[in-house]
Amino acid sequence: MPLNYLLIGLSLGITAGLSPGPLMALMISETVKGGKKAGIKVSLAPLFTDIPLILAIMLILNQIQNMDLLLGIISLTGAFVLFYFGYTDLRTKNIGLHTGNLKSNSFKKGLLTNLFNPHPYLFWLFIGVPFMVKGNLLERAGFVLSFFSGIVGSKICLALIVEKGKKFIESKHYLRIIKFLGLILVFFGLILLRDGIGYLVR
Repeated sequence: MPLNYLLIGLSLGITAGLSPGPLMALMISETVKGGKKAGIKVSLAPLFTDIPLILAIMLILNQIQNMDLLLGIISLTGAFVLFYFGYTDLRTKNIGLHTGNLKSNSFKKGLLTNLFNPHPYLFWLFIGVPFMVKGNLLERAGFVLSFFSGIVGSKICLALIVEKGKKFIESKHYLRIIKFLGLILVFFGLILLRDGIGYLVR
């Protein structure tokens, strides 16, 4: 299994896990109120909401492998999605922790939050597909597993940090990490842009 599939999946997973978004906000809120166990329950949500989506995409991958025009459009769209995500990370100025007045049942709230979050759908359709389409079944599985290791693992690490104290999340150090991750997203966007143009000019 080529190492690049694992590295790309892990990098994108960590970036998704640490970037501000609805699921991260909920994870922080639940951790502050209910401790690390509540935060970990929220962090596990992508395993249950994304897998059906991935399976559906995997079923059609073989049918679109030779459709260069469609793959070109998907790749170019994915590139601009990554550019946008990277831009928003680079523009992040502060991260406040607002716990609100939310009830318990962290796992259910994590599922619902991620189910109605457009980011997973955008990611797997316009970013995951272009990166996986060139690989065989083992390489695709490696990409998916490493992505989930990155996104779930990074969120669990954040939950553990938040339980000890929220200062790190609101610090300049975390903002620097977010901005660095934004640059990584832009880098992967350039890769998809190159691949998309390559599909269209064949």
